[in-house]
Amino acid sequence: MAYYRPPAKYRWHAGFAAWLLHRITGLLLILYLFIHEWVIASLQSPASFNSAMAFLATPLFKLSEIALWAVVVYHALNGIRVILVNFSKAGERTNYNNNVWVFWIIAAILFVVGAIPMSIGLL
Repeated sequence: MAYYRPPAKYRWHAGFAAWLLHRITGLLLILYLFIHEWVIASLQSPASFNSAMAFLATPLFKLSEIALWAVVVYHALNGIRVILVNFSKAGERTNYNNNVWVFWIIAAILFVVGAIPMSIGLL
């Protein structure tokens, strides 16, 4: 006789964190696209264009560009990792956590390589 067993709670491990961050970065990218389109559509007059260009020169915008770079790099590399997990042996239990950490390290390296030129004019 089978008894009902309630589902186990989520366990925090590298794979779950990668899954959660992938969903969060996807939502942030969608939000960015809506904001980007709204800003582009609002640049109808020379005054609004000059105002936007003045904002683009601020350190706050530079930091937000670097944050956008981090979101794009993580989301893209984790998407590649998900494809490899689904279509190769990268999803086997013995390799899974190691693969997550390898992709996180690659994402961190790519982030730093891209963020250095972006942050040159920041200081």
